[in-house]
Amino acid sequence: MINERELSTALDDRYPLSDAQTAAYQRDGHILLRGVCPRREMDLWRPKIVDAVTKYSTERRPLSERDTYGKAFLQITNLWTHEARVKPFVLARRFAQIAAELMGVSGVRLYHDQALFKEGGGGHTPWHQDQHYWPLETDHTITMWMPLVDITDTMGVMGFAS
Repeated sequence: MINERELSTALDDRYPLSDAQTAAYQRDGHILLRGVCPRREMDLWRPKIVDAVTKYSTERRPLSERDTYGKAFLQITNLWTHEARVKPFVLARRFAQIAAELMGVSGVRLYHDQALFKEGGGGHTPWHQDQHYWPLETDHTITMWMPLVDITDTMGVMGFAS
């Protein structure tokens, strides 16, 4: 079993990317990477993240009273600035290393994090392109979607368009 100290230190471990994976990302603009946060680590991070989202979520309306965006998910932005217990996860060197290598840059900066929680019976997330919403004048941007639970096709998994 991994302890708290090892948990934060483990996030400094590199995630090996192959040249083929980097080329696929640069060609398609997206890639599925498995095991970026192994189950033994996620089992310890999940409760911290869930607790923080529960604590900082201000949405109290029933789903029936929300617009399409509000039905899609609960959202907490920049959770790491509110909750020190999740800061090591959000700012993990492993995640930054992956982002930098996929984009072919020497380093990255975090624009923001978002905890997005799908509620049972909630709405769909409309097709969209994240970069359109950011006030940045570069195409060297990347998002990372990290599920906190195992995902199945019946759950309505994320899809990508190349």
